[in-house]
This record gives sequence, structure tokens and C-alpha cells, in this order.
Amino acid sequence: MSIVNLWLKTFLDILFFPCRSFSPWIALIFISFLTGLFLLAVYKVFSNQQKIKIAKNRIKAHLLELRLFSDDLVISLQAQGQLFFWNLKYFLQVLRPLVIMVIPLSFLLSHLNLWFAWEPMPPGERMIVKIKLKEGVNLQNFNISLESTEGYEVETPPLRIEAEKEINWRIKALKSGKFEMPFWFDNQKITKEIIIGSNSWQRLSPVRPASGLIRELLNPGERPLSDSLIEEIVISYPSRRLNFFGLKIHWLIAYFFLSIITGLILKRPLKVEI
Repeated sequence: MSIVNLWLKTFLDILFFPCRSFSPWIALIFISFLTGLFLLAVYKVFSNQQKIKIAKNRIKAHLLELRLFSDDLVISLQAQGQLFFWNLKYFLQVLRPLVIMVIPLSFLLSHLNLWFAWEPMPPGERMIVKIKLKEGVNLQNFNISLESTEGYEVETPPLRIEAEKEINWRIKALKSGKFEMPFWFDNQKITKEIIIGSNSWQRLSPVRPASGLIRELLNPGERPLSDSLIEEIVISYPSRRLNFFGLKIHWLIAYFFLSIITGLILKRPLKVEI
């Protein structure tokens, strides 16, 4: 998992490097185009294009049959049965490439979320930092501290929330830049990346998780924690919404819409039967 995350991180860092001075829309349109192109290629390679075409033609033929012989009950029932049969055949033909697409797309989406889902906290603003402990850990006896750095100031002592198994701090952002947050417990040091800036577009990692396949898939921004007592360290970055003619939309909506449009435009030139 770590190798895949490192490869994707490097790939997107290089891909988005020319776009960092522009609106996130530029990078989103670019990656949506590449995604649509990639998914079309996967679909074409892992599907039986001839069988898909046959199934689609049969579906069209039986729909026409239903329309032409709507007053004949026997023919209509036979046409409906054939429609069900060929729709099932079509579904089974497209299922394999769709399942194969899910694997790379899941990794890609988790990394794109780091680029488009959050904004850095501007200097002067405040945010919450929390550590979530695993079940079975005694919250009251778990001594941990968070140090201030030149980038931020810790304003509150640790707040322990027993019901949520959390320890929270409020910090104030002081200076733009990328910093390491040092946590200390039992003479051990654990760090968490934090980025402070004025609404700049860059890769943000709000969660550093413990080791685990699902945790690392959903939160690929940093190496997983090796300590067995901590489940995750979380920074409450503000959510980012893309401006679409005055309407604030989530990046996933724009991403899927643009990727689908790319696929529909390119399927005929690339001779892909969907």
C-alpha cells in the first residue's frame, strides 16, 4: 500500500506542478480528461466489444418490437422476456471492466481528495487538532503533549473527550509554510504535517492514520503511525468548494461530470462500444 501511495503522490506532484499558480479548475479539467481517457482504455481492453454491440442491438430490436406490436399481448410478453434476457447479458458484459476500473480509481480518488477537498488555514485563524485513541486505551492515563512551533501556537491544554476517545487542542496559525507538529508521550515523538497559507491550492493531509489497509487507502497523505495506541491524528482544515458561476460545488461532482463528458466525446474516435 505504501509503495502505491508513494507512486501516486509523486505522479500527481509532477502532473499538477505547472497548475499550482492557477485555479484548481485547470488541474481538475486536466485530470478529468486523463481519467476519462484511461477508463475508456481499460473498458475497451477488458470488455468483449463485439458481444456488447450484439446485446445493444438486440435490446434496440426488442424495444422496437414492443412499440410495433403493442396491441398483441403474446408478442409483447415475448419481447419483454427477450428484453430482460439481453439486458442481463449486457450487464454481465460490462460488469467485468467496471469492477476492474474500481481498483485504480479508488486509489486515485483518495489522492485527489488531498488536492481538492480542503484549504490551508490562513495565518491568524484557529483550528482544532485531535488525537483519536484506539478502543481499550485509558484516556485519563494517556499523557501526551503538543508543542508550539514558529508556524502555530498551542492555545489550550489538552481536552479529553472520553466518549469519543479523543484528545483535542486549539491552535492559532501564525506563519505561512509547511511545518511538523511534534507530539510527545512516554518520551516518544510523533509528528504530523501541517500546512498554513492564504487560500493557496496545494496538497493537504488532514489525517495521519494508524497502519491498516482501509485506513491507508482513505488517508494516503502521510506514512501510517507505527504506535499501536493511536488510531489517527486529525487537523480540521476548512473544506474547499469550487466556484462554478457563483455556485459552490464539491470537487467530486465536477470530476465525475467532466470524466463522463470526456468518455462520451472520445468513445467514437477511439471506437469504444459502451
